Amino acid sequence: MEKTSDVIWQDTQHQVLFQLLDQVAEEGSAVEVLGQLRDYAENHFSLEEEYMRLLDYPGREAHVRAHDRFREELAEMSMDADQHDAISRQVISTFLREWLTRHIFTIDKELEAFLLASDAH
Repeated sequence: MEKTSDVIWQDTQHQVLFQLLDQVAEEGSAVEVLGQLRDYAENHFSLEEEYMRLLDYPGREAHVRAHDRFREELAEMSMDADQHDAISRQVISTFLREWLTRHIFTIDKELEAFLLASDAH
């Protein structure tokens, strides 16, 4: 069997996060979308953090700190979500999309390589 070059569950969850960010930016999107994004991100981060804990991932502390920064940014942006107009929601979506993209292509790629090497994916 050929070894996959990525961690499928992780990539699938990242795609859902980006879909939710797209929904945040849509005109007329409901405030609840930010809550859905927060809940989904929390589930995703918790799963990654559990893998890191179980496998004694050496970069775990820095990775969890990065997750915590996203949690904080999203919580802060969500607090006044009902007051955000379409332009503000676009800014929120763009900011979080850029953060998530950088996170995926740096720190998550390191975790992915570790997971692939451990055969734990």
